[in-house]
Amino acid sequence: MYIRRNITPIIYELLKDFRIVAINGPRQSGKTTLSREIAKALKMDYYTFDNEATKLTAQNNPIPFIQQLSKKASVIDEIQMVPEVISALKISVDEQNQPGMFLLTGSADLFKMSAIKESLAGRMVSISLFPLSYFELSGCSKNIIDILFDGKITSFNFKKMSYKKMIEQITTGGFPSVQGKSSRSQEGWFESYIEARIEKDLSLVKKISQENKSEINKLLRILASITSNLLKYSSLSKHLNIKDMTVKSDIEILEALFLVKRVNPYFTNRGKREIKAPKIQFIDTGLVSHLLDVDAHTLIVKEREVLGNLIENFVYAELLKHGTYAKKSTKIYHYRDGNHEVDLVLEQKNSKIIAIEIKSSATIKTEYTRGLIQLAKNAKENFFQGYIFYGGDEVLPISKDGYTFWCIPFGVLFGEA
Repeated sequence: MYIRRNITPIIYELLKDFRIVAINGPRQSGKTTLSREIAKALKMDYYTFDNEATKLTAQNNPIPFIQQLSKKASVIDEIQMVPEVISALKISVDEQNQPGMFLLTGSADLFKMSAIKESLAGRMVSISLFPLSYFELSGCSKNIIDILFDGKITSFNFKKMSYKKMIEQITTGGFPSVQGKSSRSQEGWFESYIEARIEKDLSLVKKISQENKSEINKLLRILASITSNLLKYSSLSKHLNIKDMTVKSDIEILEALFLVKRVNPYFTNRGKREIKAPKIQFIDTGLVSHLLDVDAHTLIVKEREVLGNLIENFVYAELLKHGTYAKKSTKIYHYRDGNHEVDLVLEQKNSKIIAIEIKSSATIKTEYTRGLIQLAKNAKENFFQGYIFYGGDEVLPISKDGYTFWCIPFGVLFGEA
Protein backbone atom coordinates (compact mmCIF):
# COMPACT_ATOMS: atom_id res chain seq x y z
CA MET A 1 0.00 0.00 0.00
CA TYR A 2 1.35 3.40 -1.01
CA ILE A 3 1.64 5.87 1.86
CA ARG A 4 1.44 9.47 0.69
CA ARG A 5 4.55 11.48 1.56
CA ASN A 6 3.97 14.97 2.91
CA ILE A 7 6.83 16.54 0.93
CA THR A 8 5.18 15.59 -2.40
CA PRO A 9 3.57 19.03 -3.06
CA ILE A 10 6.95 20.69 -2.29
CA ILE A 11 8.66 18.58 -4.99
CA TYR A 12 6.01 19.53 -7.58
CA GLU A 13 6.53 23.18 -6.68
CA LEU A 14 10.34 22.94 -6.99
CA LEU A 15 10.13 21.20 -10.37
CA LYS A 16 8.38 24.29 -11.73
CA ASP A 17 11.29 26.52 -10.72
CA PHE A 18 14.49 24.44 -10.95
CA ARG A 19 16.09 22.50 -13.79
CA ILE A 20 17.15 19.70 -11.44
CA VAL A 21 15.48 18.59 -8.21
CA ALA A 22 17.25 15.99 -6.06
CA ILE A 23 15.53 13.87 -3.41
CA ASN A 24 18.19 12.77 -0.94
CA GLY A 25 17.85 10.51 2.06
CA PRO A 26 18.80 7.17 3.57
CA ARG A 27 18.36 4.00 1.55
CA GLN A 28 14.96 2.36 1.97
CA SER A 29 13.29 5.61 3.05
CA GLY A 30 10.87 5.52 0.09
CA LYS A 31 12.68 7.64 -2.53
CA THR A 32 12.16 5.14 -5.36
CA THR A 33 8.46 4.71 -4.62
CA LEU A 34 7.93 8.46 -4.41
CA SER A 35 9.92 9.24 -7.58
CA ARG A 36 7.96 6.57 -9.50
CA GLU A 37 4.69 8.13 -8.36
CA ILE A 38 5.84 11.58 -9.46
CA ALA A 39 7.13 10.22 -12.80
CA LYS A 40 3.75 8.61 -13.41
CA ALA A 41 1.83 11.78 -12.49
CA LEU A 42 4.01 14.09 -14.61
CA LYS A 43 4.59 11.58 -17.44
CA MET A 44 8.37 11.64 -16.90
CA ASP A 45 10.63 8.83 -18.12
CA TYR A 46 12.09 6.73 -15.31
CA TYR A 47 15.61 5.26 -15.13
CA THR A 48 17.40 3.61 -12.23
CA PHE A 49 21.08 2.89 -11.75
CA ASP A 50 20.07 -0.17 -9.75
CA ASN A 51 19.61 -1.63 -13.24
CA GLU A 52 23.05 -2.93 -14.18
CA ALA A 53 22.64 -2.36 -17.94
CA THR A 54 21.53 1.24 -17.41
CA LYS A 55 24.35 1.80 -14.96
CA LEU A 56 27.05 0.49 -17.32
CA THR A 57 25.72 2.51 -20.26
CA ALA A 58 25.78 5.70 -18.21
CA GLN A 59 29.28 5.01 -16.82
CA ASN A 60 30.79 4.31 -20.24
CA ASN A 61 28.93 7.01 -22.20
CA PRO A 62 27.78 9.68 -19.74
CA ILE A 63 27.35 12.56 -22.22
CA PRO A 64 25.34 10.65 -24.90
CA PHE A 65 23.33 8.98 -22.13
CA ILE A 66 22.25 12.30 -20.58
CA GLN A 67 21.70 13.89 -24.01
CA GLN A 68 19.25 11.12 -24.81
CA LEU A 69 17.44 11.48 -21.48
CA SER A 70 17.21 15.26 -21.76
CA LYS A 71 14.86 14.99 -24.76
CA LYS A 72 12.10 14.44 -22.20
CA ALA A 73 11.71 15.20 -18.49
CA SER A 74 13.28 12.24 -16.67
CA VAL A 75 13.79 10.64 -13.28
CA ILE A 76 17.19 9.14 -12.48
CA ASP A 77 17.08 6.93 -9.40
CA GLU A 78 20.18 6.29 -7.21
CA ILE A 79 22.28 8.95 -8.98
CA GLN A 80 25.17 8.49 -6.50
CA MET A 81 26.02 5.14 -8.12
CA VAL A 82 27.21 6.85 -11.33
CA PRO A 83 28.87 10.16 -10.39
CA GLU A 84 30.30 10.33 -13.94
CA VAL A 85 26.98 11.74 -15.21
CA ILE A 86 27.09 14.88 -13.05
CA SER A 87 29.22 16.86 -15.54
CA ALA A 88 26.97 15.73 -18.37
CA LEU A 89 23.89 16.87 -16.44
CA LYS A 90 25.45 20.30 -15.99
CA ILE A 91 26.13 20.64 -19.72
CA SER A 92 22.64 19.43 -20.67
CA VAL A 93 20.64 21.69 -18.36
CA ASP A 94 22.81 24.69 -19.29
CA GLU A 95 22.06 24.12 -22.97
CA GLN A 96 18.29 23.70 -22.62
CA ASN A 97 17.71 25.86 -19.52
CA GLN A 98 14.21 24.51 -18.83
CA PRO A 99 12.67 23.87 -15.38
CA GLY A 100 11.75 20.33 -14.38
CA MET A 101 14.25 18.58 -16.68
CA PHE A 102 15.50 16.06 -14.14
CA LEU A 103 14.32 14.58 -10.87
CA LEU A 104 17.19 12.76 -9.16
CA THR A 105 17.22 10.52 -6.10
CA GLY A 106 20.31 9.75 -4.04
CA SER A 107 21.13 7.71 -0.97
CA ALA A 108 24.24 9.77 -0.23
CA ASP A 109 24.71 13.51 0.04
CA LEU A 110 25.91 14.42 -3.47
CA PHE A 111 27.95 17.36 -2.24
CA LYS A 112 29.90 15.23 0.25
CA MET A 113 30.89 12.51 -2.24
CA SER A 114 34.61 12.51 -3.03
CA ALA A 115 33.96 11.28 -6.59
CA ILE A 116 31.90 14.36 -7.48
CA LYS A 117 34.06 17.32 -8.42
CA GLU A 118 31.46 19.27 -10.41
CA SER A 119 29.06 21.71 -8.79
CA LEU A 120 25.39 21.92 -9.74
CA ALA A 121 24.94 25.13 -7.75
CA GLY A 122 22.21 27.34 -9.18
CA ARG A 123 20.91 24.46 -11.28
CA MET A 124 19.76 22.01 -8.62
CA VAL A 125 17.85 22.17 -5.39
CA SER A 126 17.86 19.31 -2.87
CA ILE A 127 15.15 18.11 -0.54
CA SER A 128 15.46 15.33 2.04
CA LEU A 129 13.17 12.34 2.33
CA PHE A 130 13.58 10.62 5.67
CA PRO A 131 11.83 7.44 6.87
CA LEU A 132 8.08 7.73 7.38
CA SER A 133 6.88 10.15 10.02
CA TYR A 134 4.08 9.00 12.32
CA PHE A 135 1.87 11.73 10.84
CA GLU A 136 2.36 10.04 7.45
CA LEU A 137 1.71 6.59 8.89
CA SER A 138 -1.59 7.87 10.31
CA GLY A 139 -2.53 9.71 7.11
CA CYS A 140 -2.17 13.20 8.61
CA SER A 141 -0.84 15.90 6.25
CA LYS A 142 -0.55 18.65 8.90
CA ASN A 143 2.81 19.89 10.13
CA ILE A 144 3.75 19.84 13.81
CA ILE A 145 6.33 22.66 13.44
CA ASP A 146 3.71 24.92 11.88
CA ILE A 147 1.30 24.03 14.67
CA LEU A 148 3.93 24.84 17.33
CA PHE A 149 4.81 28.21 15.82
CA ASP A 150 1.15 29.06 15.18
CA GLY A 151 0.52 28.51 18.91
CA LYS A 152 -2.21 25.96 18.16
CA ILE A 153 -0.56 22.90 19.72
CA THR A 154 -2.59 23.20 22.94
CA SER A 155 -5.82 22.55 20.99
CA PHE A 156 -4.43 19.88 18.65
CA ASN A 157 -6.64 16.78 18.80
CA PHE A 158 -3.94 14.13 18.86
CA LYS A 159 -4.25 10.36 18.70
CA LYS A 160 -4.30 8.78 22.19
CA MET A 161 -2.14 5.66 22.58
CA SER A 162 -1.00 3.64 25.57
CA TYR A 163 2.51 4.37 26.83
CA LYS A 164 3.72 0.88 25.91
CA LYS A 165 2.26 1.16 22.41
CA MET A 166 4.07 4.47 21.86
CA ILE A 167 7.40 2.96 22.93
CA GLU A 168 6.78 -0.03 20.66
CA GLN A 169 6.25 2.36 17.76
CA ILE A 170 9.43 4.25 18.63
CA THR A 171 11.50 1.04 18.69
CA THR A 172 10.05 0.06 15.29
CA GLY A 173 10.98 3.35 13.63
CA GLY A 174 9.80 4.75 10.32
CA PHE A 175 11.46 2.70 7.58
CA PRO A 176 8.64 1.51 5.26
CA SER A 177 10.05 -2.02 5.00
CA VAL A 178 9.75 -2.79 8.74
CA GLN A 179 6.14 -1.69 9.15
CA GLY A 180 3.90 -4.59 10.14
CA LYS A 181 6.77 -7.08 10.36
CA SER A 182 7.39 -9.41 13.32
CA SER A 183 10.17 -8.61 15.78
CA ARG A 184 12.32 -11.36 14.29
CA SER A 185 11.84 -10.05 10.76
CA GLN A 186 12.57 -6.49 11.86
CA GLU A 187 15.78 -7.65 13.51
CA GLY A 188 16.91 -9.44 10.35
CA TRP A 189 16.05 -6.42 8.18
CA PHE A 190 18.01 -3.96 10.32
CA GLU A 191 21.07 -6.19 10.49
CA SER A 192 21.17 -6.62 6.72
CA TYR A 193 20.54 -2.89 6.31
CA ILE A 194 23.55 -1.97 8.46
CA GLU A 195 25.76 -4.50 6.69
CA ALA A 196 24.75 -3.15 3.27
CA ARG A 197 25.38 0.46 4.29
CA ILE A 198 28.82 -0.35 5.71
CA GLU A 199 29.93 -2.76 2.97
CA LYS A 200 28.43 -1.10 -0.12
CA ASP A 201 27.75 2.56 0.50
CA LEU A 202 30.69 3.85 2.55
CA SER A 203 32.96 3.79 -0.51
CA LEU A 204 30.50 6.03 -2.38
CA VAL A 205 31.39 8.87 -0.05
CA LYS A 206 35.09 8.17 0.50
CA LYS A 207 37.63 5.56 -0.51
CA ILE A 208 38.21 3.47 2.59
CA SER A 209 39.78 0.13 3.48
CA GLN A 210 38.14 -2.92 5.02
CA GLU A 211 39.78 -1.93 8.31
CA ASN A 212 38.12 1.49 8.07
CA LYS A 213 34.76 -0.20 7.48
CA SER A 214 35.17 -2.26 10.65
CA GLU A 215 36.14 0.88 12.56
CA ILE A 216 33.06 2.77 11.31
CA ASN A 217 30.78 -0.17 12.09
CA LYS A 218 32.05 -0.13 15.69
CA LEU A 219 31.70 3.66 15.84
CA LEU A 220 28.08 3.46 14.68
CA ARG A 221 27.24 1.12 17.56
CA ILE A 222 29.02 3.34 20.09
CA LEU A 223 27.14 6.38 18.80
CA ALA A 224 23.87 4.51 19.36
CA SER A 225 24.83 4.14 23.04
CA ILE A 226 25.31 7.91 23.40
CA THR A 227 22.41 9.11 21.25
CA SER A 228 20.97 12.43 22.49
CA ASN A 229 24.25 13.17 24.29
CA LEU A 230 27.11 15.56 23.59
CA LEU A 231 29.74 14.36 21.15
CA LYS A 232 33.17 14.16 22.73
CA TYR A 233 35.60 13.35 19.94
CA SER A 234 38.54 12.83 22.29
CA SER A 235 36.65 10.22 24.31
CA LEU A 236 35.60 8.36 21.16
CA SER A 237 39.12 8.46 19.76
CA LYS A 238 40.53 6.88 22.91
CA HIS A 239 37.86 4.19 22.85
CA LEU A 240 38.56 3.34 19.20
CA ASN A 241 42.31 4.02 19.41
CA ILE A 242 42.23 6.43 16.47
CA LYS A 243 42.82 10.18 16.06
CA ASP A 244 40.19 12.79 16.94
CA MET A 245 40.10 14.02 13.34
CA THR A 246 39.53 10.46 12.09
CA VAL A 247 36.52 10.12 14.41
CA LYS A 248 35.15 13.40 13.10
CA SER A 249 35.73 12.31 9.49
CA ASP A 250 34.01 8.96 10.12
CA ILE A 251 30.98 10.69 11.63
CA GLU A 252 30.84 12.97 8.58
CA ILE A 253 30.65 9.85 6.39
CA LEU A 254 27.78 8.47 8.48
CA GLU A 255 26.05 11.85 8.12
CA ALA A 256 26.54 11.80 4.34
CA LEU A 257 24.78 8.42 4.29
CA PHE A 258 21.88 9.90 6.32
CA LEU A 259 22.36 7.58 9.29
CA VAL A 260 23.16 10.15 11.98
CA LYS A 261 22.97 13.92 12.49
CA ARG A 262 25.06 16.29 14.58
CA VAL A 263 22.91 18.91 16.30
CA ASN A 264 24.75 22.17 16.96
CA PRO A 265 24.19 24.23 20.12
CA TYR A 266 22.00 27.34 20.06
CA PHE A 267 23.65 30.67 20.83
CA THR A 268 22.39 34.16 20.10
CA ASN A 269 25.95 34.67 18.86
CA ARG A 270 25.77 32.61 15.66
CA GLY A 271 29.55 32.22 15.42
CA LYS A 272 29.63 30.01 18.52
CA ARG A 273 27.17 27.49 17.03
CA GLU A 274 29.83 25.83 14.90
CA ILE A 275 32.62 25.62 17.49
CA LYS A 276 30.86 24.29 20.60
CA ALA A 277 30.10 20.59 21.13
CA PRO A 278 27.19 19.17 19.12
CA LYS A 279 24.80 16.42 20.17
CA ILE A 280 24.51 13.19 18.21
CA GLN A 281 21.12 11.98 17.00
CA PHE A 282 20.06 9.17 14.68
CA ILE A 283 17.73 9.57 11.72
CA ASP A 284 15.64 6.58 12.81
CA THR A 285 14.88 5.27 16.31
CA GLY A 286 14.22 1.76 15.01
CA LEU A 287 17.85 1.61 13.88
CA VAL A 288 19.07 2.88 17.28
CA SER A 289 16.94 0.32 19.11
CA HIS A 290 18.37 -2.47 16.98
CA LEU A 291 21.95 -1.31 17.54
CA LEU A 292 21.29 -1.23 21.29
CA ASP A 293 19.40 -4.54 21.22
CA VAL A 294 16.45 -3.21 23.23
CA ASP A 295 12.68 -3.55 22.96
CA ALA A 296 9.80 -1.66 24.55
CA HIS A 297 9.54 -3.96 27.59
CA THR A 298 13.28 -3.76 28.37
CA LEU A 299 13.27 0.02 28.03
CA ILE A 300 10.25 0.57 30.29
CA VAL A 301 11.23 -1.93 32.99
CA LYS A 302 15.04 -1.78 33.10
CA GLU A 303 16.63 0.87 30.88
CA ARG A 304 14.97 4.14 31.89
CA GLU A 305 17.98 6.31 31.03
CA VAL A 306 18.26 4.73 27.59
CA LEU A 307 14.50 5.20 27.20
CA GLY A 308 14.82 8.92 27.94
CA ASN A 309 17.57 9.29 25.33
CA LEU A 310 15.57 7.32 22.77
CA ILE A 311 12.45 9.43 23.30
CA GLU A 312 14.51 12.59 22.82
CA ASN A 313 15.91 11.10 19.59
CA PHE A 314 12.34 10.24 18.53
CA VAL A 315 11.15 13.83 19.05
CA TYR A 316 14.19 15.15 17.19
CA ALA A 317 13.73 12.75 14.24
CA GLU A 318 10.02 13.57 13.90
CA LEU A 319 10.72 17.32 13.96
CA LEU A 320 13.47 16.80 11.36
CA LYS A 321 10.94 15.11 9.06
CA HIS A 322 8.34 17.83 9.57
CA GLY A 323 11.00 20.44 8.87
CA THR A 324 11.20 19.26 5.24
CA TYR A 325 7.70 20.56 4.49
CA ALA A 326 7.09 23.24 7.13
CA LYS A 327 5.85 26.64 5.92
CA LYS A 328 9.10 28.30 7.02
CA SER A 329 12.65 27.01 7.01
CA THR A 330 13.38 25.75 10.54
CA LYS A 331 16.71 24.73 12.06
CA ILE A 332 17.07 22.46 15.08
CA TYR A 333 19.61 23.07 17.86
CA HIS A 334 20.18 22.12 21.48
CA TYR A 335 20.96 24.57 24.29
CA ARG A 336 23.52 24.47 27.09
CA ASP A 337 24.55 27.35 29.34
CA GLY A 338 26.51 26.32 32.42
CA ASN A 339 24.19 24.09 34.46
CA HIS A 340 21.17 24.95 32.31
CA GLU A 341 20.20 23.00 29.21
CA VAL A 342 17.26 22.53 26.86
CA ASP A 343 16.99 19.41 24.71
CA LEU A 344 15.84 21.02 21.45
CA VAL A 345 15.56 24.55 20.11
CA LEU A 346 13.67 25.31 16.87
CA GLU A 347 14.69 28.53 15.13
CA GLN A 348 13.05 30.11 12.08
CA LYS A 349 14.50 32.74 9.74
CA ASN A 350 12.93 35.60 11.69
CA SER A 351 15.09 34.42 14.67
CA LYS A 352 12.01 33.38 16.66
CA ILE A 353 12.67 30.25 18.70
CA ILE A 354 10.68 27.51 20.38
CA ALA A 355 12.35 25.59 23.22
CA ILE A 356 11.47 21.95 23.91
CA GLU A 357 12.42 19.99 27.02
CA ILE A 358 11.77 16.24 26.73
CA LYS A 359 10.90 13.89 29.60
CA SER A 360 10.01 10.21 29.38
CA SER A 361 7.92 10.17 32.57
CA ALA A 362 4.20 10.93 32.89
CA THR A 363 4.76 13.28 35.84
CA ILE A 364 5.73 16.95 35.70
CA LYS A 365 8.06 18.82 38.06
CA THR A 366 8.67 22.57 38.17
CA GLU A 367 12.43 21.91 38.07
CA TYR A 368 11.96 20.89 34.41
CA THR A 369 11.50 24.60 33.62
CA ARG A 370 15.02 25.69 34.70
CA GLY A 371 16.59 25.50 31.27
CA LEU A 372 13.54 27.00 29.56
CA ILE A 373 13.60 30.02 31.89
CA GLN A 374 17.33 30.59 31.35
CA LEU A 375 16.96 30.37 27.58
CA ALA A 376 13.96 32.72 27.64
CA LYS A 377 16.05 35.28 29.55
CA ASN A 378 18.96 34.98 27.12
CA ALA A 379 16.92 34.98 23.90
CA LYS A 380 14.67 37.84 25.10
CA GLU A 381 12.25 38.99 22.35
CA ASN A 382 13.26 36.06 20.11
CA PHE A 383 11.79 33.55 22.58
CA PHE A 384 8.36 32.57 21.24
CA GLN A 385 7.31 29.68 23.51
CA GLY A 386 8.63 26.84 25.64
CA TYR A 387 7.22 23.32 25.85
CA ILE A 388 7.85 20.24 27.94
CA PHE A 389 7.11 17.09 25.93
CA TYR A 390 6.34 14.34 28.43
CA GLY A 391 4.84 10.86 28.73
CA GLY A 392 1.40 11.85 30.01
CA ASP A 393 -1.79 12.35 28.02
CA GLU A 394 -2.98 15.82 29.10
CA VAL A 395 -2.02 19.29 27.88
CA LEU A 396 -1.15 21.31 31.00
CA PRO A 397 0.26 24.79 31.73
CA ILE A 398 3.16 25.17 34.15
CA SER A 399 4.32 28.52 35.58
CA LYS A 400 7.48 29.64 37.37
CA ASP A 401 9.26 32.98 37.88
CA GLY A 402 6.70 34.83 35.78
CA TYR A 403 6.99 32.47 32.81
CA THR A 404 4.26 30.08 31.63
CA PHE A 405 5.13 27.05 29.55
CA TRP A 406 3.01 24.16 28.25
CA CYS A 407 3.40 20.47 29.04
CA ILE A 408 2.53 18.55 25.88
CA PRO A 409 2.27 14.74 25.60
CA PHE A 410 4.89 13.49 23.14
CA GLY A 411 1.99 11.47 21.79
CA VAL A 412 1.10 14.53 19.66
CA LEU A 413 3.80 13.30 17.27
CA PHE A 414 1.78 10.19 16.41
CA GLY A 415 -0.79 12.19 14.47
CA GLU A 416 -4.32 13.50 14.66
CA ALA A 417 -7.21 11.57 16.16
